[in-house]
Amino acid sequence: MEAWLADFCTLGRLGLAFLLVIIGMEAREPAQAVHQITLGLLAGWTADILDGIFARRSSCPTRLSRWDFPLDMAMVTGSVVGLTMAGLLPLGLTVSYFALGSLVLLRYPSKATAMAIACPAVFAPFVLASRWAPGAFHWAVFWAVAMLVWQWRRFEEVVLEFVDTFPGGHLKPLGTIWRRWRSLHQSTSAT
Repeated sequence: MEAWLADFCTLGRLGLAFLLVIIGMEAREPAQAVHQITLGLLAGWTADILDGIFARRSSCPTRLSRWDFPLDMAMVTGSVVGLTMAGLLPLGLTVSYFALGSLVLLRYPSKATAMAIACPAVFAPFVLASRWAPGAFHWAVFWAVAMLVWQWRRFEEVVLEFVDTFPGGHLKPLGTIWRRWRSLHQSTSAT
């Protein structure tokens, strides 16, 4: 049952990616678009956390586990496209960002590179919400704090995976320092 729930949460983010674009296309005002996109992303990131919890509890492998990260990126892309369609991000900036990001990813293909490239896009809706939709921004801050408290270990694992796998190994010393400070051992799994 948990595997099916994990797959449902994973696949739901694909539908959400399209919904975020539609929200941007149909928005009558920027505040409305940012508000709805921000709350949609909070639902999507909650589904991302839940699919991991369900997958780890499952006794059988999930069918969509290899699509988890690509669907995260689809959701992030949908939010940026939606914000662009709503007139909150300049089209030239969005096109340039995706073009440059694609070139960097082609040169340094890794999950860590994709995560680094996506970072501004992940936070853009929340930064825009701080100006255009303060209510949604406050919910996002509350959500972030609550999720960090609830899922701190998992957050730490993801950050350390990023640090360990970043191209060139330049960030590995940071992971070593963090692990030594927290008395953690090197993990061999990357879920």
